[in-house]
Amino acid sequence: MLKLIATYYAFDILLIVVAILFTWWRRKKRLRSNAQEPSEGFIKTDEISVDPTTGIKQQVWFDPHTGERHYKTLEASRTEDVKQDNS
Repeated sequence: MLKLIATYYAFDILLIVVAILFTWWRRKKRLRSNAQEPSEGFIKTDEISVDPTTGIKQQVWFDPHTGERHYKTLEASRTEDVKQDNS
């Protein structure tokens, strides 16, 4: 019985680690794709969004034909920079 419980907890821990690694990989991939220039037809807006999970500042681009938004990552952007700007 003890072996079954240990196997159950080991599987749960492994599942959590895999989920965390997958989330980290997807977020990194998304931020890299946001560093690229938006496609033709996008218009740069004055809006700058701060990603609440990473603290990275992103410039918002808007396509008026489709309503789609593109977030381009700004260089050297962290929440510390935002806090200094608001001080």
